[in-house]
Amino acid sequence: RRIFICRFDLALYKVHSIMPKCVHNACGKDYEEQENTPLSCQFHPGTPIFHEGMKGWSCCSKKFTDFGEFLAYPGCAFGKHTDERDPDAVDPNEALKELSSAPITRQSEEDKRRQAQSRDGTPKVELATTVSKSLERALERLAQKEQEELAAQEVQIGQTCTRNACQGTYQGPESNSEPCVHHPGAPVFHEGYKYWSCCPKKKTYDFDVFLEMTGCETGEHRWFKPKEDMTKAQQCRYDWFQSESQIVITVFAKCIDPARTSVKANSDSLTIDTAFNQTSKFTMELHLGGPIDPAGSTVQLLGTKMEIRLVKASADPWDNLEASA
Repeated sequence: RRIFICRFDLALYKVHSIMPKCVHNACGKDYEEQENTPLSCQFHPGTPIFHEGMKGWSCCSKKFTDFGEFLAYPGCAFGKHTDERDPDAVDPNEALKELSSAPITRQSEEDKRRQAQSRDGTPKVELATTVSKSLERALERLAQKEQEELAAQEVQIGQTCTRNACQGTYQGPESNSEPCVHHPGAPVFHEGYKYWSCCPKKKTYDFDVFLEMTGCETGEHRWFKPKEDMTKAQQCRYDWFQSESQIVITVFAKCIDPARTSVKANSDSLTIDTAFNQTSKFTMELHLGGPIDPAGSTVQLLGTKMEIRLVKASADPWDNLEASA
């Protein structure tokens, strides 16, 4: 039978048991006072910052999403270890606990509605718009191509006119000279009433009576629908940057139609409504990230994009293009 004898060094135990622990941020090491020099401790002299999911130190520009990486990031300053905590110092673990337990204030729907009303209270004005030569040339080529396509289409006997409320049918070349009586507006159905937007005073509940309403305008028959009547909503890519005096928004879209484009703004909101490539439509409403001067703001339509230059009301930088809810 073997007997093991364990030696217990009481002196070594005493030394380790009384070693102080550094309380500096990002350090936390045990140290011996006789070996404590101005370069012994690497720590963060700043305070912890938690903002929009990011974590960092006020003394450093580095930011983290992971709390463990944040705590393990080496300090940016050197000094002597200390076990005396600064009464004004902030412990990152305690700060995170306090932040997590803080009540979250959420806007009610009434508050959101009231805020939206105050935002949009100022009437929007149309921004001054210019059309570049490159876009004019592109639109001319597009219109010529459409005319060639229409000329190549052959009207069939019995084909009906595509204009609203016109009852004309193609019986031969002589039909082209017949008057086309139609409604240039769009159909409207509201609270049971049915009418044409071009004739708002002529309303009816009966759908058959609505269909038989005689047109209010006379013109030429249109045997084929133009591409503009087949427009569909489509998303456009857009980007933005800022200078001290301007916010520049670029919407990427080819062959923008100036006649069907509207860009309006007030001091804090922007509305974009545009048609491009004949059959595409893009709309966007922005609650801006800062105040602007609509009177000095401009729009330029180019061959492949729209450039909106908003004059900032102050030189303060914007955090985002859109205001936070």
